[in-house]
Amino acid sequence: MTSLLHLVLSAILLLQWDVTPTAAFRAARTPTGDQQQPQLRVQRIRRQQHQQFYYGRRSVVLGANEKSEAERLLAKAKAIRESLPDTAAATDDGASTSNSNESTTATRQGGNRIVSKFSLPSPQSSESNFRLYIDIGRESGTWMDPRWGASGRRIECTLDIAFPRPSTSATEEGATTIPQPATEEITAGLIKTVTTKSSTLSPVYKLQSAPFARLRGGFDEMKIIDGGYCVESSATASLSSSSTLRFCIDVVGTTDLDVTIPEGKLYFALPYFGLRTERGGGGGGDDSQSTSKMELSNKEGTITVKQMGWHTGWYREESRILGVFRAVPLEKARGRDKF
Repeated sequence: MTSLLHLVLSAILLLQWDVTPTAAFRAARTPTGDQQQPQLRVQRIRRQQHQQFYYGRRSVVLGANEKSEAERLLAKAKAIRESLPDTAAATDDGASTSNSNESTTATRQGGNRIVSKFSLPSPQSSESNFRLYIDIGRESGTWMDPRWGASGRRIECTLDIAFPRPSTSATEEGATTIPQPATEEITAGLIKTVTTKSSTLSPVYKLQSAPFARLRGGFDEMKIIDGGYCVESSATASLSSSSTLRFCIDVVGTTDLDVTIPEGKLYFALPYFGLRTERGGGGGGDDSQSTSKMELSNKEGTITVKQMGWHTGWYREESRILGVFRAVPLEKARGRDKF
């Protein structure tokens, strides 16, 4: 009995000795409120340092991208500025000033507009000068590749052109001034655009244009190579109801994502209402001051391109719609666009 009692007491003492140190040890490891505050403060400081590092690095990257974009635009503007005609420099100061003034005057047309690569190369008769507002993109019914312009993106540009016409007044030698004929390739291409056999076609003359088309507000360009134009009319109807101005412009081409202006010849067509005679304001009814201006439709015309395809039933050259355009008299367009 005594031995059994000793065993029970020994077991109780062993259990107390095992439980008490464990509880004390756990209580020592559990931080109190006063001990938690330094740890939370350290975690908050580390989180703030991490955020400052991340956002600071991100701002540095964005700043570098903006800086590179600004440098690119400045370089583009510098290239456009350098493309303008430079004034002639003279050896002495007096001659330099005089030549500079003369050159500055020579590089300006009416209304103090500076001639640039987007302007006609030389002063032309304003009666046949126009500005084309070209809008290239997918049109309803076009035969262009289904992937071409599928995104809905468009390329817009302007181009200054002139249609030289035979002079109506004789020169001192008694002859009239005839415009330069277009090349054989452009002439053949324009003749193919005429679909009515009974129509009559005027001679195909060389078209004058600015060296470059103006894209993206002047920050981009498209080189113009050559051009020509003619007038298609019907012999059985009046001029105002049946004439069509057809012209061709040979371009280098450009691309904007899935919209492409292909390199080669673009064909334009627009209703033509003949010549409108205007008398000058010289007084006394002097007919020598009258001018004849070309009358074009102010509606949209079509732009087409020649490509090979099967849409007609066999593999042949097709006329595919590339976009639309409007023609506005150049003086009116300059007053509106300010360039």
